[in-house]
Amino acid sequence: MLKQTIEKLLYEYPIVNQEKFKNHNFPRYLKNDVPKLLDNSLNLPEIYSIQASAGNGSWANIPWIAVFNKLVTESVRFGFFLVYLFQADCSGVYLSLNQGTASLKKNYGLGGAKDILRERAKTFRKIISTDISIKYYENIDLKLEAIPKETTARRLGQAYHAGNILAIYYPKTSLPDLDKLVNDLLFFIKIYEELIEQQPLDTQDNELDSEEVWFEDLTKYKIHKRVERNQALCNKAKEIHGYICKACGFDFEMKYGNIGKNYIEAHHLVPIATLEKTKVQLDPSTDFTVLCSNCHRIIHRIKPIPTLEEFKNIITTD
Repeated sequence: MLKQTIEKLLYEYPIVNQEKFKNHNFPRYLKNDVPKLLDNSLNLPEIYSIQASAGNGSWANIPWIAVFNKLVTESVRFGFFLVYLFQADCSGVYLSLNQGTASLKKNYGLGGAKDILRERAKTFRKIISTDISIKYYENIDLKLEAIPKETTARRLGQAYHAGNILAIYYPKTSLPDLDKLVNDLLFFIKIYEELIEQQPLDTQDNELDSEEVWFEDLTKYKIHKRVERNQALCNKAKEIHGYICKACGFDFEMKYGNIGKNYIEAHHLVPIATLEKTKVQLDPSTDFTVLCSNCHRIIHRIKPIPTLEEFKNIITTD
């Protein structure tokens, strides 16, 4: 199924993207059918999800199929992920271990974001200890000359270029067989998981780093922090649970006015001992709560981390 899907995109996409996008079957097929078909055929652990896109409202110049580890992200906008990036002229496709740009672009602009992505890619490559016996690329070429200059699509392509960590290239005219494609994907998943376990966590507050001493298994600590820094998941948890601390009742908006509106931190409730890199509970309605910054830091200083009710009793008692 994987090879059929890649071939269908490489050969049919240059034809269908000349047609009217609205109500076209191909974008729906890519968005709705392809993830299900690949999920069924690849049989990946449930912590992985698959998405695909031919564009949103208009044809994408660079269609993609992404594989997300939900500990890290479920969007090409954030975190790092595996993605099949089809060249703008559909002459080939890369399987790329790549990075999202949305939050960086918001804070640093596109130019600054690209610089940061390139430096992070170098850091990632240094972390990888797996012996990579297959030919890979540190730089990719999505044939952006086929995209008009000064367009969003061209800038998106430039971000993909900057965000690439490692990639394998498959020319349209010489795609490998299915076994090779699947083995390459599984090999890249192995690298992906290594980075999840080994990547230093970007903590803005060094005090949080001392939290590691409370975890006998540093891998579980990193998995726990990954869950709490999954932006899409945490945003959903905040929408569900609101923006008032569930432990002490602190309301950022009431205290700080508009600047504190919709500010709170998401806290993962599932016991650390149950966390596995291949199966983690990620239900924002039942596995999360929301805490103010102080309560969030304090709850992580207690060993073992208490339930919300236990923590509220500690606050009341003390």
